[in-house]
Amino acid sequence: MGSRAFVALVALLVLLAGSAEPAAAQSWKTISKSRQRRGQEFLDVKITYAVGRFELKKGSDRQLYRLDSKYDEEAFKLTSSYLESDERGRLRIDIDGHDEIDLKDLKDYDFEGGHLSLDLTGATPMALSMKFGAAEARLDLGGLRLQELLLETGASDTEISFSEPNREVAEHCTFKAGAARFKVDGLGNSGCRSINVSGGIGTLNLDFSGKWNHDATGDINVGLGTIEISVPAELGVRIDRSTFLMSFEAPGFEKQDGGVWLSRNWDTAKHHLTLSVSGALGGIKIARL
Repeated sequence: MGSRAFVALVALLVLLAGSAEPAAAQSWKTISKSRQRRGQEFLDVKITYAVGRFELKKGSDRQLYRLDSKYDEEAFKLTSSYLESDERGRLRIDIDGHDEIDLKDLKDYDFEGGHLSLDLTGATPMALSMKFGAAEARLDLGGLRLQELLLETGASDTEISFSEPNREVAEHCTFKAGAARFKVDGLGNSGCRSINVSGGIGTLNLDFSGKWNHDATGDINVGLGTIEISVPAELGVRIDRSTFLMSFEAPGFEKQDGGVWLSRNWDTAKHHLTLSVSGALGGIKIARL
């Protein structure tokens, strides 16, 4: 089953609960919003997205943000707001179901038809917080000026990339995945000093490639599933393992006392990554790039 089919199926199961009623009519609405950048010193962004496809990337430095969305106004509502005070902007975007809509009537609903795309400036420091329900999310956070990052997903298929280095230092980056496939590429470009990744059920695929000019720590946990971690060969890596019924593969690492595994270049590497990895049932695979 493809990722889009998976997301649509999960949305159907969650929202319909097996109803056999006729499908509700869909009334698609398309909107576009944008705002020019006028010297704002900081941008606080919070996004809630229930169902559909979501895309985010760096846009023009001259534009603070641009939003393009298509959604069914019979079943969902979109609210967006931008406020500014003392050269600090606050952007809020929320797409959720109408309280008065009986979602049990939405048999054969086209959950894949809705989408939202958001471009954010790469010229303004920002804090970015996102929460997804049954969504297919594709995020390229490369080139943004992220100082803080929080992402929570439900039953989603999420792919994140840092195609360019972060222009800021992000002290804390937190990723919380539910019953999902969750993939992050280029974490070395993220600028994150402390990385926290947790998953309920599913696969966590974490690629730490990128431009490393700092040390970092990470706490990675999955309840039931697989953790796949890729780390650059030149990076010194320490793995602190705390697992129950989980297989563990780490070729090229040397086992120490107390559940610790070290890369062979730990003592000579210029930069270091220390990971605490834990889980209940599944498997952990560590690979060198």
